[in-house]
Amino acid sequence: MQFRFVCFAALAACIVLCVPTALKAQTPIKLGMSAPFTGPTAMLGQQFSYGANLVFTAQNAQGGIGGRPIQLLTADDGYEPVRTVENTRNFLLNQHVFALFGYVGTPTSSAVLPLLRKHRLPYLAPFSGADILRQQNDNFIYNFRASYREEAAAQIRYLIDKRHYQRVALLIQADEFGASVEQWFKAELSKRRLEPVAVVRFQRNSTDMQAAVSQLQDARPDVVLTVGSYLPLAEAIQLGQSRQFNPVYSVVSFTGIQQLRQRLQQPFQIFASMVVPDPNDLSSTLVQSFHSATATEQAQRSDISLEGFAAATILVSALKKCADNLNPKCLLLELPNQQLYDFPLQYQPYQHQASQQIYLYQLTVDGLRNTEL
Repeated sequence: MQFRFVCFAALAACIVLCVPTALKAQTPIKLGMSAPFTGPTAMLGQQFSYGANLVFTAQNAQGGIGGRPIQLLTADDGYEPVRTVENTRNFLLNQHVFALFGYVGTPTSSAVLPLLRKHRLPYLAPFSGADILRQQNDNFIYNFRASYREEAAAQIRYLIDKRHYQRVALLIQADEFGASVEQWFKAELSKRRLEPVAVVRFQRNSTDMQAAVSQLQDARPDVVLTVGSYLPLAEAIQLGQSRQFNPVYSVVSFTGIQQLRQRLQQPFQIFASMVVPDPNDLSSTLVQSFHSATATEQAQRSDISLEGFAAATILVSALKKCADNLNPKCLLLELPNQQLYDFPLQYQPYQHQASQQIYLYQLTVDGLRNTEL
């Protein structure tokens, strides 16, 4: 009888102590992502989250992180800052996420910075190269990608120094995103004693480009440096074509390069700066791994889904390092130490930025053609 009592007591103790441990092991690691999943920039959020979920799903199939699955919670903000703030409050106050990941856009990120600075929750791999996310004291931010400053410098070196274009116009989205890139285009032109022949602006989430194209035509530029997403820029280029206005264009990484190319017909001359390699360049082991993960979904391969894949790969690597004591402090300490296949990373602590890689391509009907910087 005494033996049975001891066994029963031991079993009861195990139920009390072991069940919470088992439940804790299965508690998901929640990541919050506010991005456009509907509207004119929907493909940006859809593609980034698709690439990231390739990595998270594969890791969960292997047992997650210390037995805990990774769960990416997505919320549609339509690329409108007010909605981004609402989504972020929900993530912080109701969903109690572990970190924020893969937010899309500069104006949206700018709108939530006061909240981020108050809560100091990790803000990981935002899809933006803006300086506002690279401030020295914001050590809760981890930027994977190169900055817009580096993209602007690379474009000007090629288009002005190598191709010798002189009449340069700017076609700029009228918000924080546009301003963040415009300043660096102008700074690089100023170094060469050049000024834009026109600075033309258009409204975020609008595809009405009639007035903008007319202003560009009047300025007669050789090259138009653009800052915007794929739909309005495709509309501007197509409208120009219909008016026999066919200057050289450049686009930055945020645009959605593949999404832009798919909406255009020849003739066009477009150069694109990207922060990851061509998603079909199999000389890269990063791209090889990406292709293995997308073997049955080739249509989903783009520079944006590749960036999501790369950012999530780094995040999972850091989470593994912290598995025994998972907390935001450990994660932020480990992220700068991670590697990414053959992709060069050199973490800059003052800008909280891991990569400085810029790739310049010319868009063609068949894909991307590499251009030496």
